[in-house]
Amino acid sequence: MSEERRGVYPFCGSCTASSVAWRVNDPAGATGIGRRFYGHTDVCENCGSSVRTLYSTFLWIPFAKAGRFRIIPTGGRTYVARKVIDTPIVAVPGEPASAIDAHPELERDPSYRQAESYWEAKEPGQALPFYQAALALRESVLEVDDPATLRVRLRVAQGMLATGNYGRSIAWFELVTPQLARVFGAQHELTRSANEGVTGARLMVGGPRSEASLLTDIVAVDTSSLARHDPQLIRDRAALGRALLAGGEITPAIEALSASVVDATAALGADHPDTAVYRAGLREACDVGAARKRKRDVPAIEAAQRLLTAAETPDAGAPTDK
Repeated sequence: MSEERRGVYPFCGSCTASSVAWRVNDPAGATGIGRRFYGHTDVCENCGSSVRTLYSTFLWIPFAKAGRFRIIPTGGRTYVARKVIDTPIVAVPGEPASAIDAHPELERDPSYRQAESYWEAKEPGQALPFYQAALALRESVLEVDDPATLRVRLRVAQGMLATGNYGRSIAWFELVTPQLARVFGAQHELTRSANEGVTGARLMVGGPRSEASLLTDIVAVDTSSLARHDPQLIRDRAALGRALLAGGEITPAIEALSASVVDATAALGADHPDTAVYRAGLREACDVGAARKRKRDVPAIEAAQRLLTAAETPDAGAPTDK
């Protein structure tokens, strides 16, 4: 049998060694029931292949991961693929330790155990409220960027994606992805899953303008039903700002991101990991606006830069004693 027929050519030696031959089957059909690739990461400089994640879909909504594959397009909608050999994430050398060891009640948490049971049974809609309850318990005991907390945060984002709540899933993914990258590393399986998840959500929404429109409606609902400093409102408004930025609307993006920074600082504190993510988003928006050099955006950029300077000045605005 030739190398091409064995699924080796045109992959390079390194990509071949880290994957196995795979026969393409069960694509998502006209009914949206089947499988579909999401994401585009780890592009190989030698053979041009990239890693994509295959999900089982129902009505085109991804709900269960079916594996990661190296893909090389061969024209039109055709491609060749090899299945990536994944190592268990629990065995990654140097993975950060979690403070959960000091709180064994969290491992016995019935909400978390029930959520995992539903997730393994491919029932994300049943699992999501239990993951949300487990997350509330973890965040009351652990830091929000503790490895154990981040794993559940990621599950909440994935659960919202799997149940079709695309706007709020994007907001969760955008918050948790940089935290996963900082704690676990950019190439860790959890970080890659978050990147693939937000890519999948955006594919379902249909582009920055559609995303901004969806998130505008979500923020309107949040504003009418939640307190100003509610973490959900802050998270969704920050995601709206990022969507507006992607659509080239600099001033509205900066205004939304600035509001998230101000409210997160008041509600969570300037040193909170979530506040840091929102500040980074605002800083990026200022950089993009400054590079585009549109006069109408200058006042918003300057106001945001003053906000960032004040937030990054040690003890700025802090009382002299407690």
